Amino acid sequence: MSSLWYALPMDSQWVLAHLAYSAILLVLGVLLSRFLHGVFGKLLTLMERRRRVSRAYVAILRRVTGWFLWLLLGVILLRLWGLDVSAIWTTFVSMLAVIGVGLLAVWTMISNVTARFFIWFWRPLQMGQRVEIFPEGLCGEVVEENLMFTELRQEDGRVVVIPNNLFFQRVVRREALEDKA
Repeated sequence: MSSLWYALPMDSQWVLAHLAYSAILLVLGVLLSRFLHGVFGKLLTLMERRRRVSRAYVAILRRVTGWFLWLLLGVILLRLWGLDVSAIWTTFVSMLAVIGVGLLAVWTMISNVTARFFIWFWRPLQMGQRVEIFPEGLCGEVVEENLMFTELRQEDGRVVVIPNNLFFQRVVRREALEDKA
């Protein structure tokens, strides 16, 4: 083995040394990660008993703790190999931010479209009907409906544009529709 070690070029020796360090660090990291995950697990179980925290919340915290420990081990290994982890970290955080903003926008749109279908199906309000939304005190006649918004014309003639999902988050008082026939 020692003759093989000296026969390799210097770059190969560096690679082998780093592979050995990485393997040792990986084994130690796995052992430490399991130990810390067990300690955090016991702390979370204790918190669950004393604070009456839901089991789902504790399960999520355990998963996040495990992911964090593995991510930390990965960053340490990358750093050992001489990679600049600041660029990786910046990219990761930027991607999370973009995904978060995208999910928020999509969630808002989907909730309004879904609310529109529920309004159409259950008919809690209809065109021409006078409604009032509490606690905001918005009131007016329904003059327009689309997939995202419902428009109310107030007594002074101004039009208020209300997201459809608001009708499922607030108390709505409506007046009976008058028969026009």
